[in-house]
Amino acid sequence: MAAGRFSKQAAPYLVGRLNANNNGDLPTIGGQISSAPSGLTASQYLQNIPGDRIILDPLTATAYSNNTVGNLYTGTYRYVVTANSTSAPTLGHGCVWDCNNANGAATAAYDGTYTVNSDEPANHGVSLFAGVFINNITKTNMGWIQESGKATVKFRTTLSANAAIGGGVYLTAAGNNANAADVGSFDMGSNNAANQTYFQIAIDQALVRFVGVAEQLPSNNNLSLIDMGINRTFRW
Repeated sequence: MAAGRFSKQAAPYLVGRLNANNNGDLPTIGGQISSAPSGLTASQYLQNIPGDRIILDPLTATAYSNNTVGNLYTGTYRYVVTANSTSAPTLGHGCVWDCNNANGAATAAYDGTYTVNSDEPANHGVSLFAGVFINNITKTNMGWIQESGKATVKFRTTLSANAAIGGGVYLTAAGNNANAADVGSFDMGSNNAANQTYFQIAIDQALVRFVGVAEQLPSNNNLSLIDMGINRTFRW
């Protein structure tokens, strides 16, 4: 059974809360059935496979929330593998698709592992944004991230601009120093009149024209791979 199945509930393996350890920090792909009626027969393909995505409406998101960790909201969530990163995959921090080739696109086989990294990989930085961690995950374990919808994120130590409701939110590019406090955090653009020229013109044009990121080094008049998605980057 291929990974990347859309809106797959994974019962009876999806037990408890999505952002709790029984679903969100697993050393074994899919975990185990914690309890089941006598005589229950379940296919191994009911378990969670990296790449699986589910869609939660507001009521279901609330039901799947471990409130001691945080509330989940309507959106899409993806089951992923975490890389052996330097930084820790922690609640509210963003992650990027891991790439086994720093100087080009990941191989198709590696894409199929659905591995995310809490570090900023060399050359790619935050360009291959995958989603947000909904709880703390042990490095190399499996768990869920939120890839779209209403999400809780961690902002950087010092915002680049005055915070404002309705203001644009951006990924913090903290560089390749994975020990930096702001790795995986988020930032705000300025709503300050003195900076409106830059943020209203330069960034607005960038957002309007943005279609994806280069996964291979582009060259004049040649074909090259990019990652073009619905919301930043996308994996089926």
